[in-house]
Amino acid sequence: MRRTNYIIRSLALAAAAALTGVCICGCKAGRVSEQASGYSSKTEYSYSIDELAGTISDALAEYDNHTDYDAAIEQDDIDSAVRKIKHFYPEYFWLNGYTTSSTSKRTSLSFMTLNDYSKDELRAMHDELIKAADDVIAQVPQTGTDFEKALFVHDYIVNNTRYATEKRGLDYNGLWGNAYGCLVEGSAVCQGYAEAYSLIMQRLGIECGVCSGQSDRGSHAWNYIKVDGEYYWVDVTWDDPEAESEEDGDKLRHNYFMMNDELMLRTRTIGDGQYYVPSCTSMKYNYFVMANAYLTSYDLDEIGRILADNKEYGVAEMMFADAESFSAARNGLFDEQQIWELSDYAELGYTLNYSYDETMCVLQISY
Repeated sequence: MRRTNYIIRSLALAAAAALTGVCICGCKAGRVSEQASGYSSKTEYSYSIDELAGTISDALAEYDNHTDYDAAIEQDDIDSAVRKIKHFYPEYFWLNGYTTSSTSKRTSLSFMTLNDYSKDELRAMHDELIKAADDVIAQVPQTGTDFEKALFVHDYIVNNTRYATEKRGLDYNGLWGNAYGCLVEGSAVCQGYAEAYSLIMQRLGIECGVCSGQSDRGSHAWNYIKVDGEYYWVDVTWDDPEAESEEDGDKLRHNYFMMNDELMLRTRTIGDGQYYVPSCTSMKYNYFVMANAYLTSYDLDEIGRILADNKEYGVAEMMFADAESFSAARNGLFDEQQIWELSDYAELGYTLNYSYDETMCVLQISY
């Protein structure tokens, strides 16, 4: 949990601060579709999950809401195929559930369309979404590394999306829970942030997907990403201060950018039924490691260096390797007011504010 505080020289003022697979919206599981199934036994025909997903994708690409198979298909296989579609094709934002019916020789699959949009409406909205994603991509440094591209898109989404607090926890789905809401309408909840991030990174040719589960704030969705052969976790939503409080909403942070498993699991568990869950063991591209702001102990000179490195922006972020060094830093800098000893490194003025995330051992100082 993040806390924001203000400190004045000689006086510190503390101010606390499925789809019949899965269809998550609003940081809470959305409404699940009903299944209608009759007699279903194996026949001489069979479809692999990849083949099923391919036909579903083909139908959605034409804005069709129905597809048939000349075989009795196991429900688990259909569920897996739809999870694959949701995973790899976040641009099909209107997929809001499905029903199946089957006999011994035939299976029918009908898709539920979000808000009952017509084909013409879906076609226009789909074009809007792809254009919005490509407009972001056009701003990404094309000569940058995959890390730099991932960071740019992360920061863009945080800076250009309003967290739809009023939609959080609803038991029905809306545009706020998908990439369209995030990139076109500029307002979303966690699922929308995550699907937008996945869509853009995939279009950049960088492997990225969405996972979901339970967090210490309730049901939640976030991303994984692969950079230089290693997987990392990214939570764009929780790096947007508006997702927690509108106070200090302009202060972008990176507490949850490029986490390993240990950091990620401090605040959440991964739910069952995910399409893919990677093992994230590396810290090589963690934001703070890359920014030379990952500290293994409370070192006043090192914190001064970080302040100096970021004086152009007036905001310094740092992560500590353990709770002990984090607590030592917070107490020393603010309770004992050692922060003022660092005025030679950066102009601190007479008032500054700071925030901290005790779980992630992160300090952010604005000066």
